[in-house]
Amino acid sequence: MKNIVLLTGSSHPQLARRISESLGIELGDCTLGKFSNQETSVKIKDSVREKHVYIIQSGCGRVNDNVIELFILIQACRMGSAKRITVVTPLFPYSRQSERSQKKRLPQHQIGTEIMNSLLQTGDSRPLPQGTFAQSFMGMSEGGGYRQWCARAGTLVANLLQAAGADHLIAMDLHDPQYQGFFQIPVDLVYAEPSIIQWIRSEIPNWRQAVVVSPDAGGAKRATSICNKLNLDFALIHKEDVGGTRESMGL
Repeated sequence: MKNIVLLTGSSHPQLARRISESLGIELGDCTLGKFSNQETSVKIKDSVREKHVYIIQSGCGRVNDNVIELFILIQACRMGSAKRITVVTPLFPYSRQSERSQKKRLPQHQIGTEIMNSLLQTGDSRPLPQGTFAQSFMGMSEGGGYRQWCARAGTLVANLLQAAGADHLIAMDLHDPQYQGFFQIPVDLVYAEPSIIQWIRSEIPNWRQAVVVSPDAGGAKRATSICNKLNLDFALIHKEDVGGTRESMGL
């Protein structure tokens, strides 16, 4: 491991230290901080020339600061002539926003309210657009209701990561498997299930009487997989939007 450099951001330094101890590699020397105007400052004090650099930075905590810090770390390594840059993100930032959300709709009686108001203010008495393409262009859903347009923040972060200079990504349990298709660089996924099962067996007293609960339908598959391996009971929390402003939950 002579030509390997291990760097960490400020998201989870304890995790980085445990990884370095497990691998027997010292963490690279870098200074992370903020300028007086809260811009991120990164200084790498060790040489990374012609070396394989691993950058550990998770999407937990202050996500936006951690993301920018990660981009600057990657760019600093690229400017330092690193041979290869691998980003290790146990929790990939913005991974829950891989697609634009089209689930939230306004009530039926509010169809195109914003459009109608603008037409009335300009004195335009033309009828609302008809047809699937016209309604889609105006932001109206086919089945009624106004579709709220959302940015694809997950795709944006993936593109920025590659633009910064990353050559390889190692992530854990992506929220959506299709996320790998957003990258043009190799992506390796690490699954947390074996570690979770080991932790339950070693850290939870009387775990055989436990019940594994999935917080929503999306996590049911992972929860049932753990239940099958530990021979435990399974429960699911059912969530339902009520009026678009609050949630109704049931077990």
